[in-house]
Amino acid sequence: MSYRADITIVGAGVIGLAIASQVTREGREVYLLEKNESFGQEQSTRNSQVIHAGIYYERDSLKAKTCRESNRLLYQICEQNGIAYRKCGKIIVATNEVEARALEKLYVRGKDSGVPLKMLSRREMGQLEPNLRGTAAFLSPTTGIVDSYALMCYFLGKARGNGAQVAYKTEVIGIEGVTGGYKVRVKDPGGDFSFMTRVLINCAGLYSDRVAEMAGIDINKANYKQHWYKGEYYSVSGGKNKLINRLIYAVPMGIGVGVHVCFDIDWRLRLGPLSYYVDEISYKIDDSRKQALLASSIVKVLPFIEPSDLDPETSGIMAMLQGEGEGFRDFVIKHEYDRGLPGFISLVGIDSPGLTSSPAIARYVSHLVNEIL
Repeated sequence: MSYRADITIVGAGVIGLAIASQVTREGREVYLLEKNESFGQEQSTRNSQVIHAGIYYERDSLKAKTCRESNRLLYQICEQNGIAYRKCGKIIVATNEVEARALEKLYVRGKDSGVPLKMLSRREMGQLEPNLRGTAAFLSPTTGIVDSYALMCYFLGKARGNGAQVAYKTEVIGIEGVTGGYKVRVKDPGGDFSFMTRVLINCAGLYSDRVAEMAGIDINKANYKQHWYKGEYYSVSGGKNKLINRLIYAVPMGIGVGVHVCFDIDWRLRLGPLSYYVDEISYKIDDSRKQALLASSIVKVLPFIEPSDLDPETSGIMAMLQGEGEGFRDFVIKHEYDRGLPGFISLVGIDSPGLTSSPAIARYVSHLVNEIL
């Protein structure tokens, strides 16, 4: 069977769906390929569903820029399209002098990046969150939560409405550069077949480094090798959700943002993610790690939470470019023409704040595509 597409997108997570919603238009043949039986079954729904403000990232990084832009865009998209969200805000709180110094640095970084923040006095912290304990804190009023499934449904509907074709249970197993584009070999329930595409966009999430390798990129030389970082979430019972009014985060003292208070749209309370590197994809929760959760800073600032309140609930895995003990790595969003791959666009290491950043990332990739076509 032979097809020819103008644009092929690998991966129907929130990034692939957002990109499809941006690049589809009349006169373009756009295919969206997903190896799972539906969209968003990996990183896109197995997360905290937070609309981040852009506090944690280097000022001029893609993470910071796309997060700040999308913070505004997401609220607009949700409001205009009936997508459930809560602009509840969040408080980041320190429990000792070491964390207080780190909190101050984080506050300065966020303010320097243009994020609206407010340092809180002890009295103000108590007024906002009477059940919170800590030595210092600041408020991020533009942080919120979103129904990520509904957001993806919106992107998918827009993409299909503009003519995109979506193929589930369709896994890319080979990529060959040819004159005028790429020959893509895929496997679906009916067998293997190949088709041609002029532009190939790799946003395969957990497997985007492997797709880059298929295209001929040396992922070690390019620093595209991803590391899987698993996070486990625990539900909190006993009506304790009524004791908190917004998201609560501890000061991040290592990789990621650490264990924090997570709410869904229905204000169901979880704590997580309790995170560690893994070598395989498994969403089973190791309940023996519960003691590490109980020892975390977030439990110290929420003294009303008892061990008996916590039950293992769900987990997620992110693809990160930084390995254990390594420093900040930015998103990779790149047209690979300088590697001899014109028309091949890489999105690698799209970890947090990927969900938040998805509308701005889609706009960024759309500009790259328009320069090619």
